[in-house]
This record gives sequence, C-alpha cells and structure tokens, in this order.
Amino acid sequence: MDEHGTHPVTLAAIDELKPHPKNYQTHPPDQLEHLKASIGDHGFYRNIVVARDGTILAGHGVVEAARAMGKTHVPVIRLDLDPMEPRALKVLTSDNEISNLAVVDDRALADLLKGILDSDPAGLNGTGFDPEKLAAMAFVTRPASEIADKNTASEWVGMPGFEPAPESLKVVVHFDTEEDRLKFLQLIGAKTTGRKDGNTWAVWWPDRPRDDRRAVRLIRS
Repeated sequence: MDEHGTHPVTLAAIDELKPHPKNYQTHPPDQLEHLKASIGDHGFYRNIVVARDGTILAGHGVVEAARAMGKTHVPVIRLDLDPMEPRALKVLTSDNEISNLAVVDDRALADLLKGILDSDPAGLNGTGFDPEKLAAMAFVTRPASEIADKNTASEWVGMPGFEPAPESLKVVVHFDTEEDRLKFLQLIGAKTTGRKDGNTWAVWWPDRPRDDRRAVRLIRS
C-alpha cells in the first residue's frame, strides 16, 4: 500500500486462487450470468482482493464467472494478510455487507433500469435485473393511478400483458336414469368415462379440454 492508501494491481492465474473457507455467500446461476455479461461488456472494472496465499477475500463471484467464461487470469489486489486473521475476515464481510447499508430509492432505480431497457439492445443483462423483476418493482413503487395492476406493470417494461385463459362453459344436465345419460353422451359423441363423485359424473366434451378452451363440461347430479 502506498502513501495514498492504494494497492498495486497484478494479474493472477485463476487456478492459483482459492475460495475462502469462511465465505458465507453462494452465487446462483442467474447472478453468474449477469456477472459474465458485465465482464464481457466492460472487462474487469472491479478488482478481486486476495490474501497473501491467494485465498479470495473479495470477488468470489467474479472469479467463478471468469472461470466459466474460460478466462485464465484475473486482476487482483494482494494484501499481506493471513486469510484467517481478523483484518482479512473484515475484508471478507465488509465487501459483502457495507453496500447493504445504503438506502435505495426503488422508484429512481426502476426509472434508471427502464431507461437502460429502452435504449440498450442487450437489455438488462449485467445489471442484476431482468424485465420480470423490473415489472415487479414498478408495480410496488408506483400508485394505482400510474400502474393499476400487474398487466400494466408488464406493459410498462415492454412485456406482453397476461391474458387469463377463458373458463370453459359449464353445463349441468340431469338424467332420470343411467340409460338416459348414456344415450345423451352417445348423441353428442362424448366418451362415457369420466370422474364420478357419489351420484355425480363429470364428463368433458370435446374429450381433450386442454386443447379446446370451448369445451363443455357435463355434470349429472
């Protein structure tokens, strides 16, 4: 560290770096995809911090993403610390936690992300967000006068609105005898198999309602 409190940056082979045994964060696939997109677009603008033996103190996710991209070397700041001494553990925790103390203006963040989404062909890749997350944020940060429902939030970010499937027509038919029921099913071309609950039969017609939303459900009670 020089007189200004800065550290030199050097290149280190990824294979020589090792995760800290006390690292308490994991990096799921969606986060790694954002990290890979960021590295691909901008390179390594955030250095990895390691102890003197190459144990990672900050940047576990960046190293994991770089390895997945086929990178062999990454820029590191090497601190003259034993990885298990308190000062090293403070680096491990501070890198993860201090940023969580910031107060986020979710509305301003949503506006910023919307601007990126509208102007960048790559969309939100590399930001930590996707359109679904942005729509959810817009929905909870805006009054109903601006965004009335989830469909409006989806449209706000350029996603198609959700169209619920129409309910199938339900017809209840009563029969005096089992013979009458079977004759009726034969007339409409429905199979006699169906779900029976006590004295009630439920029969779908046409026979595959998932393929035909106009299906009529026949119930005998």
